[in-house]
Amino acid sequence: MSVSETWFGEALRWYLKRGRHPFKNYLVGHYWPSIASRRLWVRYDERSVIGLRLDDYVQQRIFFDGYYEQPLITWLRESLRPTDVFWDVGAHIGSVTLVAASRCRQVVSFEPDPRSLSTLNENLRKNRLTNVEVIPSALGASVGVATLYQSASANTGMTSLLANGDRPTTGVRVNVTRADDLISRRPELAPTIMKIDVEGGEHLVLGGATALLRMGHLRAIVFEDRRDADNRPTNAEAVFQLEQARYRIEPFALSEKGADDDMFNFLATRSTAA
Repeated sequence: MSVSETWFGEALRWYLKRGRHPFKNYLVGHYWPSIASRRLWVRYDERSVIGLRLDDYVQQRIFFDGYYEQPLITWLRESLRPTDVFWDVGAHIGSVTLVAASRCRQVVSFEPDPRSLSTLNENLRKNRLTNVEVIPSALGASVGVATLYQSASANTGMTSLLANGDRPTTGVRVNVTRADDLISRRPELAPTIMKIDVEGGEHLVLGGATALLRMGHLRAIVFEDRRDADNRPTNAEAVFQLEQARYRIEPFALSEKGADDDMFNFLATRSTAA
């Protein structure tokens, strides 16, 4: 990473957030297409750098706000231990992976979308991280190949194995693996903390992790879902899987203040009750 790359990104961030002069709106509007389509390198999480494009919603929010999903970032900072193995399921461009990597022994990042995967790998290379393993695959209930429905380029974080009205009916074919199979082959990668953000497919991830959920090794799972009138997750199958494995589910925080998708983060912790 050259000093000039980070300097330019930081200078532009200062100008867009704080710069004041009569022609600012004209200049920004005129040059926005070229600005937004360029990868900008900025400082991130005290000791890292991150590459961001301003034509993607999540990346734009990180550029202007510092983080995306600040409550999750704060919780990870407080909860991760140096001996932990953290799984970032739906790693996107690595904004959570980068935070975790400096605070735990090992990070395993799962990202099947080729668009996000290339950015994730570039962010890891720029930070010269040696304790992150990227799995270019989705996690699911069965091993094989599936269609990944890619969201629009303006919000690549909405990609999912599940089709709905907000996503195209076609996508890319990606590999799918099961958490239990991966741990069976490589037990040293068994997670102690997981973050699952797979746009409605949480039950698919958990369906392939039945042994993991019952082994007592995994102490906490943060996952995203919509909430019902009782502040419970609406993914009934995921709730059933977690409660059958004796996890207690609690509301955690809004995924992102100001977002209009009404997504919420929930925290599942393993109950010690018999």
